[in-house]
This record gives sequence, C-alpha cells and structure tokens, in this order.
Amino acid sequence: MSDKIIRLGGSHAGNAGSTKKLVEYIGNHHGRSFIVVSAVPEMLDFIRNSVGNAHKNKVDLIHGKLVSFFTELTGNQPSNAYQVLVDQVTGILRGIGLIGDYSDALKDQVLSFSEKLTAEIFREQLAKAGLGVHVLWPEEMELRVTEDFGNATFISVQKKMLNGLSQKAFLVPGSYGITATGKIGRAGKTAADYTAAYLTRELGASRLELWGLDKDFQRADPDIVPNSPVIRRLTYSEASELAYFDHYSFHPRTVEPLESEHIPIHVVNTTSGGGETDTIINTETYVEPQIVKSVACTDDISLLRLNGPGVGLKPGILARVTSQLNKAGINIKSVITSQISINLILEKRTGARALDLIRRLGFPAVSEIAVIDDVSMVAVVGHGMQQSYGVSAKIFGAVAHHQINVVLSGSGASDLVSYLVVKSSDKEKSVREIYKAFFNPKNK
Repeated sequence: MSDKIIRLGGSHAGNAGSTKKLVEYIGNHHGRSFIVVSAVPEMLDFIRNSVGNAHKNKVDLIHGKLVSFFTELTGNQPSNAYQVLVDQVTGILRGIGLIGDYSDALKDQVLSFSEKLTAEIFREQLAKAGLGVHVLWPEEMELRVTEDFGNATFISVQKKMLNGLSQKAFLVPGSYGITATGKIGRAGKTAADYTAAYLTRELGASRLELWGLDKDFQRADPDIVPNSPVIRRLTYSEASELAYFDHYSFHPRTVEPLESEHIPIHVVNTTSGGGETDTIINTETYVEPQIVKSVACTDDISLLRLNGPGVGLKPGILARVTSQLNKAGINIKSVITSQISINLILEKRTGARALDLIRRLGFPAVSEIAVIDDVSMVAVVGHGMQQSYGVSAKIFGAVAHHQINVVLSGSGASDLVSYLVVKSSDKEKSVREIYKAFFNPKNK
C-alpha cells in the first residue's frame, strides 16, 4: 500500500470540522500517512514581527501570546512539548534583543518555530478527533537543504530511516530542513507544499494531496468576479505561474520535485468528507476550448524603467542592472525590453531601493530612470495561447473597448501567459472585462 502524503494548511488549526473529516479520510487508508503542516498564518506573522522588533518587545509578552495560540485554537492548556518550544523561541528572541542584530540563518531558525508550534497544535487537535500521530521532525529524518536561507532547496532525506518507520500517521513541520553545517534553512514562506512534494517523490507516493487551499485555483479572483468557477485541470507550468499572484495559495516550487516523475497533485475538497478532488495538476497539457484558464492579478509590483535612444545600441546596460539588483538581493519578476526602453518588474517594496541603486551606476545612454508604483499586473494564463488565432486580439480588444490604458504588455516568452501592466485603478475592470471576453457564453 502506497504512502499517503497530505499537506495540511495552518489555517485549518481550530477548524474541528475540517480536522474530523481529515481523520475520517486517513482512517480509510490502510498504509502510512504523512501530514505535512504549514504554520498558522497569524502565528507566522507574529513571530516574524517579533524577530524584526525583538529589541523593542518584552519577551514575557511574546511568551504569553504564543501560549494563547494553543489555548485559543485547541481549548486546552498547552502540552509540555509546546511549552518547551515556546521557551526555546522566546529564549532566542531574548538574545536577539540583547545583541540587536541577527543573521539570515538565525532568522530562519526562529521562523521555523512557527511550523514546530503548529505541529503540536495539530497533534492535539487530531488526538481529540481520534487520531494519534507521531511528530516527525526534519532534523530526525535528516531532511537536507542548501544554505540559501529563506529560499532553501531540498536536496536529500534519510530514506532508509523513513522506510523503517512503523507508525500509521505522522505530522511533519513543513517549510524547513537542515543544512550540511547543522543550521536550519527555510524554503520560504508557507513552503510546506514544496516540502510535501519533495517527500512525495522520495517516498515513492503515487500523488501529493493538498488538503484544501486557502485560496482555490479559480478562473479569476472571486473578490473581483464573484462565484468564479474552480479550475479542474492544470499543468505544472500553469499552476506555478498562477502561484505568483495574490489570490492563489500555492508555493510555486511545489512542482519541482514531481515533474520529472510525473507525479500528480490533487487539491482535495475538505468539505466533502470523501476526499473528492477539486483540481488535478499534472504533466498532461489540456487545452480548453476557450484556451484561457485564468485571469490573474497582483498589486505587488513596481515598474523600474530605463529610457533612452541608446538603450538598444549600448551593450551591457541590462547586464549591469540585473547584476546590481542581484547583489542587493532584489528579485526581478520579469523583464520587458524594446530598443529605447528597459522595463523591469519588481516587488513593490523593492522599487524605491532599486531606483536608488541603478541611478548610482550612471548610464550615459540612458536619459531617464524612474519607478512607477501605482500599477498592477494582470496575467492571462492557459496553454496554447501562442498557437491559437485571436487570443491576443480578444485580450486587447477587451481592455481597449472599455478605455483601459495598458502601460506595458508582454507575450511570446511562454506559450501559456500574456502579461498586461495597467494602472492600479484599472486592475479590477481589466480582470472583469478580460474574463467576460473568454468566459461569458455570449462571447464564445
């Protein structure tokens, strides 16, 4: 009987109904179940803020708040194991407060307690629902990661140890592993999806199951397009593309361990009780009749623009810009260029800093360097876009007909996505009108 790998989101903590259905679902499986948990979102945010403000905070208050998560979510007093973890993390925070500084490695160590504490909360919840579980720590299974703190990559696990485990159900704190030097490295915020995917491959499981998503894969943001349908089938590439947008809760690296082995991902409906699947993600390229599968959007962008008649003639400008941003740890989401303009799409919080860094470089061929912040990105996603006549025309026709100005656009780099950068005030209208163009029956 194959092992079952389930990713359980921290938002389910305190949801007795969801927990009960999960226990019933696991009870119907005769093999082992590995439940990989992400942090309770509010707890992760609290601990992250506590790291940044450790010099200002009273540790006793932090201790009390962490204890309150357990009592409020379970209705019980904290277990001894939970209390020990709270003492450990508050001790580290006390040290950071005294020193006044911390490394990326130490930050990852502190943040890992959000998953560790959540695992103890879920152990209590599952026990109340009738399922006894063993907490399997990444340290215990020698889950190795690179030393890219905050964005680590999983590289190995002690499979012999895992294969020898005889218990029926395990809880695994997701999102982190251990480096070769024994430090904790996190794979990113809410990276339990990625952890679970890696374990799915290493244990030879037939599929990865995501026990619900905080934000389902839907045709559009339901806050903009109410009752937007759930997408039933996605490729790995489509799911990874959509993961970068605000209204999806899926770690973009989840597909990495699975793709080469063609292991599917099933998003399980947590309200059904029988483990019915809402969305299947796999390698099968399924082109829908309307081509487009989702109209996604995000406000988390800044547009760094370098203009000048010599931009396309002077070699090395783009290389110097990207190198400088890389040294500063600033992520570039996308690059769209022309002969007289280089446009880099960055995270909104990094725009002003990037502008300062690039201005210092000094480019004689560049007449203007500016950051545009009041913009949003709209992505139209679906395989087959470059092979299908009329898709681009329908996209631009929808926005043009409703007098929406497109600040920047890009397509052709991939068969599955076209980007539009619009004024933030036009974002919702853009999503609605493009959605109507492809999913309104009268437009088909």
